[in-house]
Amino acid sequence: MPTPIGHGLAGVAAGWAIARPAAPHRALAIQTAILAVLGAAPDLDLLIGRHRAETHSLGAAVIVACVAAAWRWPIAASRGRIWLAACAAWATHPLLDALGSDTSIPIGIMAFWPLSRAYYHMGYDLFAAISRRWWTASFYTQNLLAVGREVAILLPICVLVWWLRAPRRAPQAVDAQLYE
Repeated sequence: MPTPIGHGLAGVAAGWAIARPAAPHRALAIQTAILAVLGAAPDLDLLIGRHRAETHSLGAAVIVACVAAAWRWPIAASRGRIWLAACAAWATHPLLDALGSDTSIPIGIMAFWPLSRAYYHMGYDLFAAISRRWWTASFYTQNLLAVGREVAILLPICVLVWWLRAPRRAPQAVDAQLYE
């Protein structure tokens, strides 16, 4: 299962694919932080002992998107785009976890809650397992390799989406006197 770094990068890339990266630097920083948090937030279920259950589903993504659209952006024209961006950012989490190495029972994630309580796993371990056993000798090596793999896969995707979707600056007006 990916780390919060991988989940955050995926959330940002998915959100930017739908809602263009914001133009002013402060707005871009806020937008990026919100999308990264949405991408990583499903793992908060670790605090209540329900990891990979309801929060790791498309149903949870829909609920969070409805809250985000209703709470943050009161302008009717942007609500749909905000809803889609928030839903996509959250939905990257179960997708990445379904593509990650999983050794705990039950294997997989509860992807289609509330329609189904079944657990699903893609069967392809694109992302390496992370260790929560800090006392073992391989803890740091295993986790650094896992983070490196996530960054190698997801950072180029994030940069590509930003490059394709970022607002472009208008060309500066050329002073005609310079060329006379």
